[in-house]
Amino acid sequence: MLFGSTGFLVHLRQSTIENAEENTVGVARLLDETLTRTLGTTEMLLRRMAEIARAHHHGRITDSQEREQLADLQASLPERGSIVVIDINGDTVASLIPSVVGSPVNLSDRPWFKAHAEGAEMIVAPMVFARYSNNLIFTVSRRVSDDQGNFIGVVACGIHAIYFTNFYNSLVLGQGGVIAAAGPDGLILRQPNPELYVNRSVQGGAIFTAASRTPTGTIVGASPFDGIERINTFRRLKDYDIVVVAGMSLDEVLAPWWSTVGALCLALLLAGTAVAGLAMMAFRGIGREQAILAGLEQRVRERTEEAEHRAEEARLANESKTRFLAAASHDLRQPLQAAGMFAEVLSARITDPATVSVVDKLRRSIEATNSLLGSLLDVSALEAGKITPNLSTFRLMPLLAALVDQIEPEATARGLSIGAVPTQARIVSDPVLLERLLRNLLVNAVRYTETGGVLIGCRHRGDHVAIQVWDTGIGIPPSQVAKVFDDFTRIDRPGVAADSRGLGLGLGVVRRMAGLLDHPLEVQTLSGRGSCFGVVVPRADPT
Repeated sequence: MLFGSTGFLVHLRQSTIENAEENTVGVARLLDETLTRTLGTTEMLLRRMAEIARAHHHGRITDSQEREQLADLQASLPERGSIVVIDINGDTVASLIPSVVGSPVNLSDRPWFKAHAEGAEMIVAPMVFARYSNNLIFTVSRRVSDDQGNFIGVVACGIHAIYFTNFYNSLVLGQGGVIAAAGPDGLILRQPNPELYVNRSVQGGAIFTAASRTPTGTIVGASPFDGIERINTFRRLKDYDIVVVAGMSLDEVLAPWWSTVGALCLALLLAGTAVAGLAMMAFRGIGREQAILAGLEQRVRERTEEAEHRAEEARLANESKTRFLAAASHDLRQPLQAAGMFAEVLSARITDPATVSVVDKLRRSIEATNSLLGSLLDVSALEAGKITPNLSTFRLMPLLAALVDQIEPEATARGLSIGAVPTQARIVSDPVLLERLLRNLLVNAVRYTETGGVLIGCRHRGDHVAIQVWDTGIGIPPSQVAKVFDDFTRIDRPGVAADSRGLGLGLGVVRRMAGLLDHPLEVQTLSGRGSCFGVVVPRADPT
């Protein structure tokens, strides 16, 4: 609960701060647009005022005409403000409002007037109390030159702070929220309480320093003016060397979060008390259960040791069985081979038909027994893991032709046809293991086919080849298809005695060899119509 609650509170705090940052970003963008529009409109009016002042200086218009044109321009101001024309000495020579001191006001000591006299064209000056009207304003001024480019005065527009007070009151920044704009010379506007920040410098402040490196951003820090820690978003105006700021008090932003912290701590205290009580009861129950569990664990250990012992005995027995089968199959093959040779010699010397028939049956029995021992030897070798595939690339057709030649005598003796479909395919496999695998499939097909024939060929499947053995034999019943590759599985032929030459290991050997080669097996069958066994091998030339 503690970790979960801590994670929740951290996430909630971050979300709260992010929401406040989004709010200040929106206000800063709005302040940027408003101030840019105000300065742009005022700049156009000042250009026109400069033209009027120049015309009056050269006598092209009269005093009354100048005042009329100034009145029209003042009516076009986007915000409340006043416009004045100042001569080369700094005296106000034209204004639409009377001076509060009752006489022309001299503004030659203003820094912006001095800058214009030295050649500056346009200046946005920090906020001051206007000498002419005693209102709190910031000044936008422009140099006036005669037709020869000589300095003859200044035209200025004072934008009243009250406009941005109303603008600030329309925002949702909280009681500790602020908006401000500053240039290199100081604060142009600051809300609320702008009168407290006249002639305050912003040089070296964190926000102004950050704005010198990037045009937009958000920082959190304490204000050098009132010490309140705020989330501040700043933007540098595109066309002016002015930075606007919108800030929200961090304490006000996090006030709801702190309320949540208090409520959650109280809930955790109550929950902890309840959990402690439940834990005490649970521990008493656990104490009773531990003795039972200890007995059960001892019994499980005993049963596990017994199972491991039996598994080891089974493994040793299986290994012993495998070694016995391998040894027995190998040792029995020699006398069987000798018996087969004697049967052949005996068959060649006997001419009595009845005796020849008996010797022929003896020879077939020896061959069947030898085949059984070969299957047992293959199974034992595969299970013992003594066979390692030796993969190589070779043409498939010679292998298929050799297999058909080997099986053809038995197929012909049974009255069956056998053949291989010609192919140019080159494959990647172990030729020895693949030959033994396919031989078992062909032998099995011949054994379970009464009429018709057996055919071996391949089908291309992208970058693989499916080698298939088709027969017209008895097929496989649907109930037997799933276990046809299991050991000792044989399909009895209706009306025919069980074949003494097989134990049902042939397809088991095929399954083991295919697994060793990583070649998938396939089987398709129709009961009474025939079967198709296939093995899928990679092509050497997939393109």
